[in-house]
Amino acid sequence: MNLNKILHVAFASAAAVILAGCSAGGSGSGPSPTNPINVVFVTAPPSSLVTGGTAGVAASVNNDAANGGVSWSVSCGSSSCGSFNPTTTTNGASTTYSAPGAVPSASTVTITATSVTDKTKSASATVAIAAPSTPKIADGTYVYHLSGQDNNMSYYVGGALTVKSGAIVGGEEDYTDSNNLGSNPLIPASSSITFTNGNTQFVLATSDPNIGVNGVLTLRGTQVSATRFILSEFDSFGAATGSMDLQTSTATPTGGYAFATTGVDSTSDENQLSVGGILNFNNGVLNTTVSIFDFNDANDNQNTGSAFVLLGQSFTSGTVSTPDQYGRISISLTPNSSVVKPFVLTGYVLDGKTIQVLESQSDSLNADLGGTMLAQGSNAGQFSTASVANTTYAHGTIGQDVNGPVTFGGYHTFASDGSVSGHLVVNDLTNTGRGIYSGAAYTVSPLGRVVVSNIVPDAFSNATFTFILYLDGSGNAVEIGADSIQETSGLAFAQNGLSDYEGTYALSGVGFLNGPTYEQPFGAVGPVTISNDNVSGFTDYTSQDQNLLSFAPTPFDTYSNTGVTGTESSSGLFQLTGLNSLSLIMSSGYAYYPIDKNRVMAIELDGNAMSLLMFENTQQTTVTH
Repeated sequence: MNLNKILHVAFASAAAVILAGCSAGGSGSGPSPTNPINVVFVTAPPSSLVTGGTAGVAASVNNDAANGGVSWSVSCGSSSCGSFNPTTTTNGASTTYSAPGAVPSASTVTITATSVTDKTKSASATVAIAAPSTPKIADGTYVYHLSGQDNNMSYYVGGALTVKSGAIVGGEEDYTDSNNLGSNPLIPASSSITFTNGNTQFVLATSDPNIGVNGVLTLRGTQVSATRFILSEFDSFGAATGSMDLQTSTATPTGGYAFATTGVDSTSDENQLSVGGILNFNNGVLNTTVSIFDFNDANDNQNTGSAFVLLGQSFTSGTVSTPDQYGRISISLTPNSSVVKPFVLTGYVLDGKTIQVLESQSDSLNADLGGTMLAQGSNAGQFSTASVANTTYAHGTIGQDVNGPVTFGGYHTFASDGSVSGHLVVNDLTNTGRGIYSGAAYTVSPLGRVVVSNIVPDAFSNATFTFILYLDGSGNAVEIGADSIQETSGLAFAQNGLSDYEGTYALSGVGFLNGPTYEQPFGAVGPVTISNDNVSGFTDYTSQDQNLLSFAPTPFDTYSNTGVTGTESSSGLFQLTGLNSLSLIMSSGYAYYPIDKNRVMAIELDGNAMSLLMFENTQQTTVTH
């Protein structure tokens, strides 16, 4: 994906029909010649696949007046050569090929696309089939986190597990949703790590029946490196995505930390709530003079029915505990507010730079929050306009607006004069599209709090948005929506080192499908390849069933090895199939925003679903967070 290339569109000219006129001798003309039918691959089969792996393929039949389409077949030297879904397609439409579960004779299969109209015309390609390699997971303790939805709305998991020789030998796990919360040790004898058709499966067992399926969470992970996985839940309990990274430090947090969380409040309506800010600790005690928070609730605690936005608030006190053996901490915060009650965040320290947090302990706020904290290090208290001037931050947030679930994405470009311009993609299934904005403004406090106000995208000119970024000073930020229209939270990254995006990526996706009766939450993760602007691969995919149950939990359905195919354009768009379980052959459009040479963020533009995607290059030599 070359961001600098020029988009060329080739137009096919109509062939001229030459009619033979009568000669002076009066001889008649014969029938005009026709071009023969031929079959070509539009999306060619990959050169190789692992057993059980999948790939999207497509073909087109040229010069077929009947427009009969394509039939698909596969052959090999064994009885099992794989399968297609569907087995016939219209011209140019994709099908998903699933490789056999065992390596066939000669270790190859031949995929053939045949014209339905003229079965003598076909195109074929050979694909090498190999057994998957065993996942190489370094020994050590890993911090993992998930955010998504279960039957009790917003749902968050955080924990740590210890791996030795490929087995889980210990760990602990915290979780929260709007009805339940808890902290439990993992049960090693019932937990496991296995390789499953190109992804890695993590089974995490506890004795708590309120989390997972009878206390057991099943996750699928795409490996980025020996020490990092992108995760998605893969069971009937919920749809959530996150990551797992090797823990390299369990030091007590000291200094400044940017944080952002989102979830639901304690009211009976379970309104969306976002809280972010800067926390500064010294010897386990919150330094209240250099700490700040912002609070955006879709409804205040008095149930007045109006949005409740409190910006630039202070704390009266706070503490952070000493980490336990797995890096688990408790952060207790008392706001200087009669409305915002004291709350406690459980955190898992990852590496001295990142802490994954969730509200998994009983507190007075009694909300349901999850998010991330980023260490500011030596940058704490040293921020100014120069910290962001002449830089562009790609960002993506998820939460709720006045119409229900919503995703935002795009980029902010900060000028040195305090103005901001950029793109803002909005998708709440009622309003969808990408708007351009200019004339917004920003301010930067010494604490690293960047308020971006007066954002009026041209596609949504009747709305004015505000976002607040909390900087770590190293090109990363957490972000919340800070206006009365939307309560969202997410991540933002300074764009750096953009390049041609080709190679193998770990893809994660999260959001809501535009279901027939309600917005169905989903999550997905899997490996994909981008080659010559074509995307192919698969995900392990989970979405809540479209048949909403009134008097029982609605289960989440799982789809293993779901083929993903598509294209990207230099105009900043992906067109992808395989990411919507309502129709796995549905094609959807996504605006993409590069972060650096290894990562690309994308947000869905249409009304099929609202989705946030992240592509992370699996050929990195270093681990990123």
